[in-house]
Amino acid sequence: MRRAAHDANATIGAAELAQRSGLPVRLLLRFRERGVIEPVDDAGATFPFRAAASARALAQLWRAGWSEARIARAWRIARTVVADPDEALHGLLASVGRRRLTVRTADGRLLEPGGQQVFDFAPAHAGAEVAALRTPEEWFACGVAAEASGRLDEAVRSYERALADGSVAAHFNLGNCYHAQRRRRDAQAQFEATVALAPDYAEAWNNLGVVRGSRGDRAGAISALQRAVGLVPHYADAHYNLAEALAAVGEVEGARGHWRAYLTYDPNSRWAERARRRLRVRGGAEG
Repeated sequence: MRRAAHDANATIGAAELAQRSGLPVRLLLRFRERGVIEPVDDAGATFPFRAAASARALAQLWRAGWSEARIARAWRIARTVVADPDEALHGLLASVGRRRLTVRTADGRLLEPGGQQVFDFAPAHAGAEVAALRTPEEWFACGVAAEASGRLDEAVRSYERALADGSVAAHFNLGNCYHAQRRRRDAQAQFEATVALAPDYAEAWNNLGVVRGSRGDRAGAISALQRAVGLVPHYADAHYNLAEALAAVGEVEGARGHWRAYLTYDPNSRWAERARRRLRVRGGAEG
């Protein structure tokens, strides 16, 4: 079985997380110290893979001109109306370009500090006019909140509307949602759009390889996964996926090398024993 990059059990190092989100490492670590983004280890050097979405939200706020202190302060205020820390952070994207702090909730409401709702759109029967009253950034924030809550249909609609500004993150997240819905052709199109806009996005190359493989394009899968490990040599999931793809076309020795690499970078995951079994079955016991 292959894994897409948003596997719930996957982790990511601070340097790689910073690279993928576009945040300087020093700034990412300061947000960690403020508690805005949480590591999984005592050393504070490893984060859950799901933190990539939060790091990208931080990067969006920072690129919009918000200082570290302003982001941290606004996040603390946002948590008074939205308890979930990640949802509160994504909800802050609704404040970009506004004079007053507002927070977009998972159900699409726009709240001010204190919990007062801001009615920023017309009744639902207004159709396309309603969609136009939210910015692509706001639709992206709605999509993130809906995806985090498992409301995939709503997340898809929001991300589709967020594509208007050519957002790399919107293409990538929409691809993940399509993949979860088994809309593999649509997912492939979104991951291909992602890497066209951001050729160094290893996570997107990995997911593109997964989708191509699921659609029977073995050569395309191998090519994409090779690109992923070329960009990030310590990308454990991509090594595992590439090993599986190579094994499927009979390139056993190449596959063995990538299973070994996977075990080097992620030896204790629930997938590690699978990799060890693959190595034993193909001759030569591995630890």
